[in-house]
Amino acid sequence: MAVCLQYQSVYVKREAARVSGKVQLFGAVILLALLGVKVWAKLEATDLGYSLARERQKMVVLDMERRELELQRSVLMRPDSLAKSAREKVGLSEHSLGQTLKVTY
Repeated sequence: MAVCLQYQSVYVKREAARVSGKVQLFGAVILLALLGVKVWAKLEATDLGYSLARERQKMVVLDMERRELELQRSVLMRPDSLAKSAREKVGLSEHSLGQTLKVTY
């Protein structure tokens, strides 16, 4: 009879230790939701990394364009280039000594 009572107490402890199906299902749903959030965060981080790389590439292209335009501006603003443009486009010429006036106060 003692063996029978010990077996019965083990059986009762085993039943108490079991988790119901609803709790297992709830745990599985929570686990899947957490894994889904983790995957979503990884995808967002990857997408953000790609967009950052695109913006950096745009920045490099725009910086090169800015440098090229600064070089063109410096070439166009040289005195000999300005004089040539004034002669060709507007028809201006260098002034003679008789055309200048000295203004004094």
